[in-house]
Amino acid sequence: MRFGYWMPVFGGWLRNVSDEGMEASWDYVRRLTQRSEQTGWDLSLIAELNLNDIKGIEEPALDAWSTAAALAAVSETIELMVAVRPNFHQPALFAKQAANIDNIAGGRLALNVVSSWWADEATQYGLEFDQHDDRYARTREWLDV
Repeated sequence: MRFGYWMPVFGGWLRNVSDEGMEASWDYVRRLTQRSEQTGWDLSLIAELNLNDIKGIEEPALDAWSTAAALAAVSETIELMVAVRPNFHQPALFAKQAANIDNIAGGRLALNVVSSWWADEATQYGLEFDQHDDRYARTREWLDV
């Protein structure tokens, strides 16, 4: 059995608790990841959301990919599983970036491919947000590339 947790890129994940005592900061996630390794955790899922849908869009949200790259450089054993939404990334460039992070991590990068769900976020970043079946077809094409 393996054990993992969601990285608190928003300073927590609970919708019914305003302050979980976690910071949406590099210092906090670095210390959390290093302590997680010391106590035997296997992986952390780093969500890719550009806006904070838990605490409110005006609140901080760490970038998944720069956070994963930085954590790869300061950790040794924990698997870094990053959620990626294909509509936010050109596939060939993304493959190069992910391969580089995996190299930094010594093979510890994993991908959680998600076909998106938050239309408002996509449109606020100037992206199209297709209907369900079209998003999944686009994801399939993205994976093929």
